[in-house]
Amino acid sequence: MAKSGGWHDGTDDLDDRLLVERALVGDQHAFGLLVRQYERLVFRIVGGFLRNPEDVKDVAQETFFRAFQGLRSFRPDAPFGPWVARIATRASYDRLRQKRRMSEVAWDDLTTTEQAAAQDVAAGEGPVNRAAARDLLERAMSSLSPKDRMVLILADAMGYSGVEVGQAMGCSAVAGRIRLHRARRALRKVIEGLVDGMRGTR
Repeated sequence: MAKSGGWHDGTDDLDDRLLVERALVGDQHAFGLLVRQYERLVFRIVGGFLRNPEDVKDVAQETFFRAFQGLRSFRPDAPFGPWVARIATRASYDRLRQKRRMSEVAWDDLTTTEQAAAQDVAAGEGPVNRAAARDLLERAMSSLSPKDRMVLILADAMGYSGVEVGQAMGCSAVAGRIRLHRARRALRKVIEGLVDGMRGTR
């Protein structure tokens, strides 16, 4: 069964290691089983970064291609989930850098409900309209750097712990927490900038 959510509890690590060992000696069926077990996790990660379904599919396939190519560098005593999630994160980041059309968001681009949500966020209040707040955050995140988007998606959208964020980004848990703090601050500045722009037009 495909694994979903964050890292699993380790009960299947032995099975994963056996499948990796079999894949390393040319057993394509064994690698196919690894793909099936982790495809939901990979698609969830990639889908957090990219909206276009074709891009998501391409990057998910690229993830498993990279995993197959790098299988010999995989440590047999390490869990497979964090390793393949890190590859998915990097592949998504690479695609974001390729697309890098970091359009700025303007106050006039927002709907009335998104404007209200922006004012609530800037004021530190909980927005009433969750759908509007979600749309606002998506717009604001589109103006962030790929790295900031990456850490926010992993931590806030997918619920990864500090340790898991660090693993996915290839850094320590402390460095992951620092990046998360900076990314949240950058996102808040975007939203505050929107509100300041609105005030300047009055």
